Amino acid sequence: MRQVLELVASLINQNPDKEISKSVKDSILERNLAIIGHRGAQPFVKFAFKSLECLLAKGTISAQELIDAYSVEGGRSQTPRENSSNTVGLLWDSLVEESFDWMGLPDVSPAAGKFLVTVFRQLKKIEGSSAIGDDHVASWQRWIRSGLTKDPEALENVKTYLFPPLFKLDRPASLQFLEQLNCQSPNSSDQGQEMDAQALLRLAAMEVGKKSGLVEDPST
Repeated sequence: MRQVLELVASLINQNPDKEISKSVKDSILERNLAIIGHRGAQPFVKFAFKSLECLLAKGTISAQELIDAYSVEGGRSQTPRENSSNTVGLLWDSLVEESFDWMGLPDVSPAAGKFLVTVFRQLKKIEGSSAIGDDHVASWQRWIRSGLTKDPEALENVKTYLFPPLFKLDRPASLQFLEQLNCQSPNSSDQGQEMDAQALLRLAAMEVGKKSGLVEDPST
């Protein structure tokens, strides 16, 4: 399947007729985002994640095109280019939340995790634009904490399929991510599940960070 997706990406990128390329990309985005958002054929969700991840990684589809398609496909009235950065941030929050919902399923979580890692890295590249309201590392924390608050049972899959590739592919940002987590103390406004999710996030990230060589044991 990966070879087929790479061929599709290559054919789209090399097609001299940009209208045809755009039409094909729009069709792929509409179909796959509907599936991920529980508005399409659910048995194909793993393949939907794989398709979008490959096309994003190859640069065939940009993060901007992804969120533009999401704003339209989900029945939202305005596209990101027409709206404020705050609204664009809410769109990304919604897309990541829908994607994270699949992290609790063992058979889908590897593909969902890889897709989320690719999205995180793509957003890092366009930080400072209207893509997200705060820095990318803070967004990572907010998204993962929100997902764990909603579904704490997804923790093991996050540790297995989200943190390792993220820490491997983007070590500088991952170090910043771990440093911020390590310096944070519980927020007095956090309650119940949200506070538990923050603690789970910190412990899990430090555990995987240690295995990845990003965290060292304190000297005795």
